[in-house]
Amino acid sequence: MRSIKKIKDNNKKESNRKDRMIYIVPAVDRAIRILSLLKAEKREMTISEISEETGWNKSSIYKLLLTLNHHGLLARDPITKKYALGVALMEYGRAVLNGFDIQHSARPFLDTLAQYTGESVAVSILRGTKMTLVDVEESSAQVRIALTVGMTTPATATSHGKAVLAHLPENQLDEILNMEGLVKYTKRSVTNISLLRTELAAIRKRGYSMDCEELEEGIAGISAPVFSANRVIGALLIVMPSFKMTKERIRLYGKKCAQEAARLSALLRG
Repeated sequence: MRSIKKIKDNNKKESNRKDRMIYIVPAVDRAIRILSLLKAEKREMTISEISEETGWNKSSIYKLLLTLNHHGLLARDPITKKYALGVALMEYGRAVLNGFDIQHSARPFLDTLAQYTGESVAVSILRGTKMTLVDVEESSAQVRIALTVGMTTPATATSHGKAVLAHLPENQLDEILNMEGLVKYTKRSVTNISLLRTELAAIRKRGYSMDCEELEEGIAGISAPVFSANRVIGALLIVMPSFKMTKERIRLYGKKCAQEAARLSALLRG
C-alpha cells in the first residue's frame, strides 16, 4: 500500500510540475529572467554580456530588450549601449507599497464608515486600468452588496474608479481611457468621453464621486479619493443596493466618505 501511495504521490507531483510548465510563456519568462539578472548583477550590461550570462543568442533577446526599454522597465544608455533597470519598475514597486500602506491603515476608517452607513464598505487602489479592493467590511443588513478582497472592476465605470481618475495626471488619464475605452455595461453607463471629463471635474470640486447602476444593475456606490505624498493612490468606497441611493444619502454619505478619506490621506502623508 505504501509503494502504491508513493507512486501516486510521485505521479501527482510530476503532473503538478507539468501543469505549471504549461502556463509559462517563454518570451515573458525570458523577459523576467533578464530583469532578475540585472537586479542580481547591480550594474549596467551590454546585450553581449546578457547573452553570455543567459546562454541565449543575441538575436533572440534583442526584441525583448527593445520591448522592455519601450515600456520603461529597462533603460538603455545611447552611448555605452548598456542596459539597466528602468524607472518604471519604481512605479510598480510604489504601487505595491501603496497597496500595503493603505490596506494596513484604512481599517479604522472603514469601521467608521460601516457604522455610519450600515452598508458594505471597502478601500481600493488603482492597478493598471482596474480598481482592486484591498480591504472590505461587509454590511450585516439583510439586503446588502457582497464584496471580496481582490475583486477588480473597471476604473471608468465605478464611483471609486472615477474618484481616482479625477485626480490623475492628464497623460495617465488619457492612457487609461485609450486602453479601456468607455464600455456600455448598462443603460446608465457613461460612454461619452466629454461627459466623463465633465463629471471628473465635478468630482474634484465636490470631493466625492458616485455611480448608480453604471457597471451592474442594482448596485450603487459613493467614493472619495485617498492620497499619499500628494498623489492619488486609491479610494474609500460605500456600496449599496441602488434603491437605497437617495439624494439625502448621497449628500450625507458623500460628505462622510470625503471626511474619512481626508483623514486617511493625512495619516498616509505622515
